[in-house]
Amino acid sequence: MKREQLIKKAEKFAEEVNKQLPGIIELELRDLYEGGIFVAREKGKAGAKKRYALVDYRGNLEIRGFETVRRDWCELSKRIQREVLKIILHDKNPNKALQLVRDTVKKIKEGKVAIDDLTIFEQITRPLSAYEAIGPHVRAAQKAKAKGRPVGEGTVIGFVITKGSGKISDRAEPVEDVKQNQYDPEYYIGHQVLPASMRVLKALGYTEQEVLSGKTQKKLGAWFKK
Repeated sequence: MKREQLIKKAEKFAEEVNKQLPGIIELELRDLYEGGIFVAREKGKAGAKKRYALVDYRGNLEIRGFETVRRDWCELSKRIQREVLKIILHDKNPNKALQLVRDTVKKIKEGKVAIDDLTIFEQITRPLSAYEAIGPHVRAAQKAKAKGRPVGEGTVIGFVITKGSGKISDRAEPVEDVKQNQYDPEYYIGHQVLPASMRVLKALGYTEQEVLSGKTQKKLGAWFKK
C-alpha cells in the first residue's frame, strides 16, 4: 500500500476514534513512520520515561529521551548514539551499528579521538561558592577561575576528564588546558560512549561484554526478519 493511502487510512481511523473520546482528549496523526525503536526505563533507574526514536520515509529521525538531545554528554557519545539509531532504523543493518561502536571504542583507546569530540558542556547556575556538591563542571570552573578566566552564573564550562587517579570530578580540566594525549579513555568508553550506545543495543538483547569482546552470541539481524 502506498504512503498516501496509508495516511488516508490513518486519518480516517483518528477521526473515528475522536468521535468516541471524552472531553478535550484528541487523537492526532503526527506522521507516517517507516520504523521505530522504543526503550523502557529500567526499574529503579532515573531518566526519561519516554525514550524512543522514529524514522520517517524521508530518512528523518525523531528522537525523545536519548542522550542525543542532552548537553551533559560529549559530542562523540551523542553522535554515535544517533548514528546507531539511524543505521538500525533506516539502513536496517544492526551488525553495522554494532561494528561502529566497536570501532569507536578502539579509536578512543588508541587516543585518536579529537578533544573537541570529548568535551562536555555544562552551565554554572549559581556562584561557585554556593555549590555543596562539587561535580566535574564545578571543579573545572574552579580551575578556570583560578587561572584568571571569567566564570560566573550563566557561564557554560567545557571540560574534559583526564587520566589519573582519584575522583572523576578532580580529573575534570577546562578544555583549553587539555592536550590530545591527556584524556582518560576508560572514562569515555565506560561512562560516555558505551552507555549511550547500549541504550539502543541493549534493547535488542546485547550486552556490554559482547560489544567489547568483539564476539556476538546471536545475530542482531534476527530482530529484523520479515
